[in-house]
Amino acid sequence: MPHLLDVEDPSFSLTIDHRRIVCVRVHSGLTPAILDRFWSAFDAAIAESRRVWGHGKVMVDRRGAPILTPDIVARVRQDMAIHYAPDDRLAMVVDSTPLKAQVRQNYELAHMDAFLSRDAALAWLEKN
Repeated sequence: MPHLLDVEDPSFSLTIDHRRIVCVRVHSGLTPAILDRFWSAFDAAIAESRRVWGHGKVMVDRRGAPILTPDIVARVRQDMAIHYAPDDRLAMVVDSTPLKAQVRQNYELAHMDAFLSRDAALAWLEKN
């Protein structure tokens, strides 16, 4: 049964799984308007995860999503500083090893890592 905070948007889906990990799937390219919708939904979901864990746990699956433009990367970095707390954990799932390195370089959160597998990302979140 879907959680009350689950969101299905044409550009992304956001769910809270049974462990209270926020799971995001990106379906399309991102624009400022899409990011505004995303962060609005994200804030309620991360609050639920923080309530259960003491810190947020988020898995973002970007496999198959278009590459972000430099302007959108800058916007996402700026928004992450607003919406993520220092103790939150973020696991990003991407398509390739070069993208994994790029994510690690571009998003410098204290508790973040990039993965090629959704299962590996979720296992890391469960341990951290």
